[in-house]
Amino acid sequence: MSLLAAENMKLKKRIEDLENRLLRLVGAIKIFTGGLAGKEHEMNNHIAEIITNATEIKIVAPYITEEFALILQDRAKNGIKVQIVLNDRRLWPDEYAKIYDKLKATQGIDLINNPNVKYLLIWSPSSALFTSGPLSKDSLMKTILIGTLVNEKSKLKEILQIFNLMLPSFMRS
Repeated sequence: MSLLAAENMKLKKRIEDLENRLLRLVGAIKIFTGGLAGKEHEMNNHIAEIITNATEIKIVAPYITEEFALILQDRAKNGIKVQIVLNDRRLWPDEYAKIYDKLKATQGIDLINNPNVKYLLIWSPSSALFTSGPLSKDSLMKTILIGTLVNEKSKLKEILQIFNLMLPSFMRS
């Protein structure tokens, strides 16, 4: 009888482990909409959460507006490494060009120019979000977008590899 009880305990433990693995996978990738009535703030809230909780930040964006630039500067001043791949300054809307200069002058923020940036990616070691458009509070609130939030470790590594391909070879990790 003790042999059966031991096997039963092993099976219970194995079932628990499998259930826990399934629960970790559920919610590992979340697809949502932003910019719709009643969901105007959803995209901004997810982005703000990633940025404020990150130990390292990597961003791809066509351009960045003042409200997010201030948050990124604050994070950099608090010792968080920030890397941003963005459009060349000459491709930014005129009203935001000065923000580029402020970000460029901020110690702890690395800017990498790429004239072909069309999407938005916010990456941290624990989560990432991607959608389209600039890193702009107003644009993210007023534009109907599909956002993808990723929390699964292997997918975060894949996203990091894609980010690294956008960097010059001497900056790749």
